[in-house]
Amino acid sequence: MADVQIVRGDRVMTPRSRLEEMLSGKKNGVPLIDIGTTSLTGIRAGAIPRLQKDKALAHPIFKTIPLEPTDCIRLGSDFIRTGLLYDPQVIEDERFIDAFGVEWLRDEEHLAPIRHPLETAGLTDIARHPKPQWLQPVQQVEPELSSNSIVIADAPCPGLLDMCFILRNAWQFMEDIAENRRVASALLEWSLETIISAYEYMLTSLDKQPDIIIYNDDLGYQDSMFFSPSDFRNYVRPRLRTLLTRLRNLTPAAICFHSCGAISPILPDIADLSVEIVNLDTYAKGMDVMRLRRELPGSVVLHGSNDLCALGEAVANQDKAGIALLITELAQSAPVIAGPMDNMSSAEEVLAAVRGAAFIRNLSEDGFEDLRRIGPVRSIIEEAIEKTLSRELPAL
Repeated sequence: MADVQIVRGDRVMTPRSRLEEMLSGKKNGVPLIDIGTTSLTGIRAGAIPRLQKDKALAHPIFKTIPLEPTDCIRLGSDFIRTGLLYDPQVIEDERFIDAFGVEWLRDEEHLAPIRHPLETAGLTDIARHPKPQWLQPVQQVEPELSSNSIVIADAPCPGLLDMCFILRNAWQFMEDIAENRRVASALLEWSLETIISAYEYMLTSLDKQPDIIIYNDDLGYQDSMFFSPSDFRNYVRPRLRTLLTRLRNLTPAAICFHSCGAISPILPDIADLSVEIVNLDTYAKGMDVMRLRRELPGSVVLHGSNDLCALGEAVANQDKAGIALLITELAQSAPVIAGPMDNMSSAEEVLAAVRGAAFIRNLSEDGFEDLRRIGPVRSIIEEAIEKTLSRELPAL
């Protein structure tokens, strides 16, 4: 699948120029598509073995693979990946220790932290805990490929809360926030400086700055937040603001902020951080797409909030009602970047995402705008279904 360029008036819109237009606050236009790039939309090792060129990983825990830019484009993505590369973990007796000193246990294909180096640490031990040395190679992007596609940089390490959780133990850190706030603050400060050092290493190692950088963190369970909104605002938000400000000093790239969990009580706080793009968990309680669109500023781009894989499955089954629901939701939540709602672990998921992308590509600019303004239009949907099913998808 070749790069897609849209003609608007007498202008040819490349994916990068469309992103610039989207970030300026314009809602109109068929959405950009992100498939197979970062830990948010990537493909796990083993899902499609032939796509993994060597043993390098894009994420050491999720085991997503660093797709070649040409493979991302072939799958229908407007985005290509850059970021750190990781060697597979050396696992003995189903265990390994990561760069932060955390011991992980492998249970079949799942990994879970079981020993936390700072679980019982005091202030002095936290301050002295060794920071990782960033020596990983970096996936670069050829200039000719980055001229049209959008370059998105994967997060090089866990976010603030994720880092504190793996170092301290999630339950212990939540107790610290309630009862031992000096220790909690020390952990947050250690994590903040470590995260900045990881981004600084990655960004200074790149031949060219990316268009977008990912910041990953998890702020809640599926039905509630980890902390009360007031604790988040008192202890996490100030450091999160500092972290994002320092990232902006390192790069002109837009920031895509990711969090799992039911974090609707702090959506205004997330908006106040002035991030340009958000990737949030629309399966969590109170986090449906249209609520996000209502409560976040209209200029904030929603990334991967609509289920691209479900759209592709509905197209394959010619489920017109399902397609109408999903594509109308996508159009009415604009500005959006379409993508899978999580990284993909099977060839079937990847194929569904590719088919969903092809369906979106087969919508005209005017047709997509009609879906946004009016709602489901049968003729528009049926035409896009026919075009999608009449053409071969790229071989996986």
